[in-house]
Amino acid sequence: MRMIIMTESSKFGGRCVAGINIENGEWVRLVTDDADTHGAVSPSNLMTADNKMCRILDVVDVPIIKRCGNSIQPENVLMDTSKHITKVRKASLKEVLQIHPAEQHTYVLGNPYSFLSEQMVHNVGHSLTLVDVDDLVINQVTTPEGKNKTKASFKYNGIEYDHVSVTDPTLYSSEDGTEIGKAILVVSIGTPYNSKYYKFVSGVYIQ
Repeated sequence: MRMIIMTESSKFGGRCVAGINIENGEWVRLVTDDADTHGAVSPSNLMTADNKMCRILDVVDVPIIKRCGNSIQPENVLMDTSKHITKVRKASLKEVLQIHPAEQHTYVLGNPYSFLSEQMVHNVGHSLTLVDVDDLVINQVTTPEGKNKTKASFKYNGIEYDHVSVTDPTLYSSEDGTEIGKAILVVSIGTPYNSKYYKFVSGVYIQ
């Protein structure tokens, strides 16, 4: 399968790698059979035969075993990790938007909040979206447990979204209150935590 990599975000010590299938413009999320990491992709899975690491916006050929999506994450495909991924070339955001334009929805992934309930998540029908947002601000917060977290606030379709978790590692070092403004975001639904399905800003493309 040939795809453009759009995210290499943090996931249980590995990476959540998602992108656009060049042939049909559809979303795909690469997963492995590693149950301990909920199918996270390891850096070695993104290494070519000549030891080159595949990165964001790379066009790659990925060995696939089968589609393995479910009602929450229908985009999932199982990688054949016994074979190497192949880097074809570099793409641009302009090319991505020609293949898969920014999506138009009432809400970002089903509602105007940072998470979905177990009842609501099954009604969304997709777990990845590419959206054109305004007023993007990156904040750094400390949880009651003392953990540092990166959060995003933005406006989409005239609606404010606050405290959405960020898993794009390029933003982890952003200063609290960093104002980005207009951006293209990849937002995804993750695995459940305390019966809630949180949304993640897993890729940020500044316009």
